[in-house]
Parts: sequence; structure tokens; C-alpha cells
Amino acid sequence: MNLKLHTLPKLVKRTLVVFLLTLAFGYFSGLDLLKHTTDFKAEGVEKNILGTEADEYAEELYFKMSEPELHTIIHSHVITLGVVFVFLSFMIFISSYPPALKSFLMIEPMISLVTTFGGLWLLWNGIFWVKYLIMISGILMHLSFLLIILLLLKDLIIKKL
Repeated sequence: MNLKLHTLPKLVKRTLVVFLLTLAFGYFSGLDLLKHTTDFKAEGVEKNILGTEADEYAEELYFKMSEPELHTIIHSHVITLGVVFVFLSFMIFISSYPPALKSFLMIEPMISLVTTFGGLWLLWNGIFWVKYLIMISGILMHLSFLLIILLLLKDLIIKKL
């Protein structure tokens, strides 16, 4: 396949750069919300899913997430981020990076996506240790997203014929 990102017409490359920056802005605004709701801690994830009703010393009272609310969060995030990651995967596929890196970046975010949000469901169902798996897979997913965006921007802006 001869199609490569850096060989696309200038207008298409500019459009993709603006799209990637817009996508990154939206993605990282969601990450900022995650920071405010969990403080990027496993205990914060647990608090948001399972509540703090049993903790009489809790500074704030959180109620256990309802099952419909949990399913809505899982459904909307997995479908939306799945579409985002598959689109980014196609872009990575036509980038100029080595096949092993492409393969990792095309698959890893989707595995982490399912692990992270599947883990939320397991945590809600009382499997408490999974909060650490949620944190690890979430970190991998966010780092993969950031690396994909940076590599694609490099290929679109800096790479010459």
C-alpha cells in the first residue's frame, strides 16, 4: 500500500492536524474531569463507583452508582472511544512508523479500553482488587492516546517526502 500520511495533499494534512488537536482537546478535557472526580487514585475510582455511604469519616458523601448509570457510562465510553481508536488506528496504519510500533498502537488502546471499563463493571459487582487493574489499563490507554497523537502530528507536520 503506497498511501502514507506524509504524502497526502496539504489541505488533507492540515485538516487532519486540526482534527487531531480538536480530538486531543476533547480527550484531555475528559481526563481533567477524571482528575477532579478520582484524583487519579484507585480509591477515587472505588469511591465514584461504590460510594462512601459506609465510611462515617468520609468528607463527602457519595452514593453507589446505579446499575443503569454504570451501564450508560460503560456503553457511551466504549463505543465512542472505540470509534476514536479505530480511526486513529487507520491513521497509524498509513503512517511512516515501524510495523511493530504500529501494531502495538493499533491494538493496545482497545484492549485497555475494554479492560478499564470492564473493570468498572467488575468493581461495581464487588471485585475490589480490580481497581488497580483499572488504574493500570487506564494509564496505558491514556499514554497510548497521547503517543498516537504526537506521532501522527509529527508525521503530518514534520515528515518530508
